[in-house]
Amino acid sequence: MPRLTLAELEALMDKTFPSWRAFSQITAIGDHDLTLRMPFRSDLVRAGGTISGPALMGLADTAAYFVTLVHAGPVPSAATANLDIHFLSRPKPAEITAVATMLRLGRRLAVSKVDLFSGDDLVAHATVTYALPPS
Repeated sequence: MPRLTLAELEALMDKTFPSWRAFSQITAIGDHDLTLRMPFRSDLVRAGGTISGPALMGLADTAAYFVTLVHAGPVPSAATANLDIHFLSRPKPAEITAVATMLRLGRRLAVSKVDLFSGDDLVAHATVTYALPPS
């Protein structure tokens, strides 16, 4: 079950990472998941007319960070320990939606999966591990 509400998570991000809203918008928090939207920006498009890989990786990492905070509580010093991403198809130059699902929350590590969508098309899948600070 989530330990932070949407309002609490947004307030924590506003306090610790004030520019986060320029990159993404949290659209939903469920019992085990979180949905994050990355609005389209032309500077995210690379040669070939697709959203760049680094932008997709950044979105996956951000979604995993947010779902980790929602379930572990307000621990903004949590850090990415591992991110593994598979690019499945070329995303259109459009907004991307990330759905992050908490798979395991331990005392020291949190593991989540993140699916990235362009419209209804699954364009990438990531697994992300976050290291949690000692209590």
